[in-house]
Parts: sequence; C-alpha cells; structure tokens
Amino acid sequence: MKMFANENLFDPIIDYMRSLGHDVLSIREAGLCGISDDEVYQLACKEKRVIITMDKDFSRMFRFPPGPCGGIIVVKIYRRTVDETFKMFKKYYKSIKEEDIRENLIIITPEGVRIRRSKS
Repeated sequence: MKMFANENLFDPIIDYMRSLGHDVLSIREAGLCGISDDEVYQLACKEKRVIITMDKDFSRMFRFPPGPCGGIIVVKIYRRTVDETFKMFKKYYKSIKEEDIRENLIIITPEGVRIRRSKS
C-alpha cells in the first residue's frame, strides 16, 4: 500500500510500516517539512497515497475526505514516549485489514481503533 507519512509521525512507526512492505513516502525525508495540511492532502491525492499522521485535523472528514487519497490513518496517541506510542500503534494496527483502510478514516487511540467509513 502506498502511504504518505506526515512530518509529525514517529520514525519507528514509519520503519514498521515499511517492514510490512508498504511504500511509505516521508515528508521529512522528501524535504517537504513545513507544508500545510492542505498541501499534504493534495500531494497524497495526486499520488493516491494513504495519509498516516498524528495530526488530529485530518480526522475532519468534511475537510479531508479519505476517498480521494485512498484513506487516512490518524494516530491519536499523545503524551506518551515514542516507544509507548509505537507499541500501542503496532498492537492496534495488526487488527486493521487493508480493505478497512481503503477510502476510510482510521483513528487509532490508546483505547483501540475506530473506522469511519466513507459514504462513497
């Protein structure tokens, strides 16, 4: 699956996604730090890449519909160490199927996973 990692996403999560075989383009590695949320969304839509981010603004489906970019994963695990966040992410990500991600909004919190399905 093609993914676009927002600049706030922790490196261990990016590395983990790559270890699963995903094609992850990192904003930091691409030298695109500082671009706006709208630019992140536009680039993801252009390349049909799933956005993976810790920015809760991407959970606003009316502003950022997940369909055009292939899906959005918002990691809402805050105020924890990188290691704690990564462990929680990994635990919950394992329960998500690829078809759950496609064109939907996935929200991962310390309590679990919520899937908000597109109406398309």
